Amino acid sequence: MSPATEDPVPSRQLPSQESPSSPPPHSSPDPAPSGDEERRSGLGAVLQEEEFSVAAAIGGPRGIIESALPTLLFVVLFVSTRSVMIAAVAATAAVAVLLIARIVQRQSISTVLGGLIAAALGAVLAIRSGEGSDFYWPGIVTNAVALLVLLTSLALRRPLVGLMVGLLDPRVKDWVEDPDARRVYTRATLLFVLLYAAKLAVQLPLLLTGQVAALGAAKIAMGLPAFVIVAYLVWLMHRGLLARRDRG
Repeated sequence: MSPATEDPVPSRQLPSQESPSSPPPHSSPDPAPSGDEERRSGLGAVLQEEEFSVAAAIGGPRGIIESALPTLLFVVLFVSTRSVMIAAVAATAAVAVLLIARIVQRQSISTVLGGLIAAALGAVLAIRSGEGSDFYWPGIVTNAVALLVLLTSLALRRPLVGLMVGLLDPRVKDWVEDPDARRVYTRATLLFVLLYAAKLAVQLPLLLTGQVAALGAAKIAMGLPAFVIVAYLVWLMHRGLLARRDRG
């Protein structure tokens, strides 16, 4: 799950202006070019490593910039100029520049493209209404959809983290038949349920009351930092399962 946008999803970062926000679990981006290769990032990459790497989880400094810059730029410009037009256009343009940089370098554009779509849609909503908080509606909707998908996977007894890990790691491709693995990945999926539920519980009231600066701060804080914590806990669960299998 690459967290380049604010809310990461379990299989790939959710398309939003947030950041991998904060993201259900997701697979790593498309293969990087040869030579000095771009390192894969996201939950999918992390779970295949023997040691947990924050850089792998968030995509390094570039992942931080791609995740936080649009929100930070929008908040700073809106608070300083009180102009929805200036703040929304600047934030969208920043994501477009980040996307162009990846295209020029022939790197995966999937997560940044999602962020550009969300930023552009948020800009249109904010400019039409004149309310800065409307810039964040796409991210809120994305979080709600991610939460619904996670809950549905649990209801169907096919937790989303298990589905993703089973595809990425052949060591646990039989997780569905293993009660221990099912319990592990059910708990891991529940962690993402809690993350997305918390995002909605905190951010939706801020949006509805028009608190643009507080909402921007909440999105940044609950984006990559929260994702890294959840990714680390899921990594610990996965490594523990593998250790028990080795002993068995």
